[in-house]
Amino acid sequence: MFKMSSSSRGSQVLIALILFVSPTLFAASSAEVFSEAESYSIRVYVTTVIALESSQRGSSQGSGFIVSIDRDAGYAYAVTCEHVIGEGICNVQISFKDGERIEAEPVYVDPVFDFGMIRFKLDEPGIPSNVKAARLGDSDKLKIGDRVGTFGNPGGIEFSGTEGIVSSTTNTPTSGTGKFIQTDAPINPGNSGGPLILMRDGSVVAINAATSGQGIGWSLSINQLKPVIKDFLAGKLPYGGRVGWFGFDVEEITTARAQESFKTNLGSDVRKALLIRAVAPSNASDTAGVMPGDIVFSINGKTPVDEADYAIMMKDFADKVCSLRVSRFGSMLDFNILAVDRAADRPKEYITIAGMTIQPMSRFLQYWYDMDSSAVYISDVEEQSAAASWEAYNGPIRAVAVRGSYSGIQSFDGFWNAVKDLSPGEPMELFYGLDRIRSIVKVVYYDSSEAPMRKQVPEYYTKKP
Repeated sequence: MFKMSSSSRGSQVLIALILFVSPTLFAASSAEVFSEAESYSIRVYVTTVIALESSQRGSSQGSGFIVSIDRDAGYAYAVTCEHVIGEGICNVQISFKDGERIEAEPVYVDPVFDFGMIRFKLDEPGIPSNVKAARLGDSDKLKIGDRVGTFGNPGGIEFSGTEGIVSSTTNTPTSGTGKFIQTDAPINPGNSGGPLILMRDGSVVAINAATSGQGIGWSLSINQLKPVIKDFLAGKLPYGGRVGWFGFDVEEITTARAQESFKTNLGSDVRKALLIRAVAPSNASDTAGVMPGDIVFSINGKTPVDEADYAIMMKDFADKVCSLRVSRFGSMLDFNILAVDRAADRPKEYITIAGMTIQPMSRFLQYWYDMDSSAVYISDVEEQSAAASWEAYNGPIRAVAVRGSYSGIQSFDGFWNAVKDLSPGEPMELFYGLDRIRSIVKVVYYDSSEAPMRKQVPEYYTKKP
């Protein structure tokens, strides 16, 4: 019988121990992970010069990271948060660690997720020689307790790394759509758009997006964004993305309330019921007979589990006729309704007058204001302008009165025709409102620099695939 020596037994035990703990022994160190992050992470500088939709004029900073490098075309593509880029017309710059600012351009803003993309030329001075794309990990495999790190520019402090753990893979912030990773790794203003990195292998598993206070950070999981990135890089998405809209607004209510007040029983996997709060006039749902108080039961046979799930579902239904089933106090009603692309009609032009920026009533604004498309929208009022001195404010305009003549707004052209010949010193009366007039504001401009002008948006803003 063979007898093992004590030295042989010791060697085998050592080999077994190394095999057992090798994932930990050979995991990347924090220094290695953050050193790699420096080669794909960027600082993002944005100045919104024309505020459209929900954006505001001004400058902001955030973070981002490269996801694709096209050396043949000479461009790198990076991701960041939509709230860093904004919905307006903006100028964008980026920088690497210890580098000068480089001109960039926004190329995509998502209509559902807090997600956007920018690109910049690879031949610009200040591009590091070791620039690379981040390695995207599998966010679906994350577990509570996994060590993660953030990398970005919190509070203007350049390229700062912090560590923490995954606190939850199922919780969501009070505002925000999509699947989030909750972490106690510090996320501060300026971190938005930067990577959340899995420390054991250095892969990026999420995009840092928000914080709810000390020790509670939120990052958009990367797996849900991979198809968006892929479709954009393949030329399949326009600048503003795609998302279907039935022409009504929903709000979450508890399933218990849906059952008690609206006689609607949903499946046990449904987290929140979707109550149709308002139906915008003169659209497909309004014409079909969908009503406030209806509960969304299913779309094409699938029941959304909450509002976030509903929003994600609608990304696939843009410009498609869908089978919508609603529960109306216990009675099931079926409709075939076209889900118009809510992101398809981004404003192509705008009017400036008296320091105001005025745009057509897009579907995005119809969605928020529950209005039809006939109104126009004041998207910005410049500080110290004539309009500001008369206390004009952002909001939808139903009518305008000029030289004693009342004009109900039926179109963007109609509003322009009403105000285009307005001279300095002549008043106009702006009728704000939704279903009824809420206020009437007089505005007079005196400086010729605030005279009416009709302008086109930059080409990128309405770019289509």
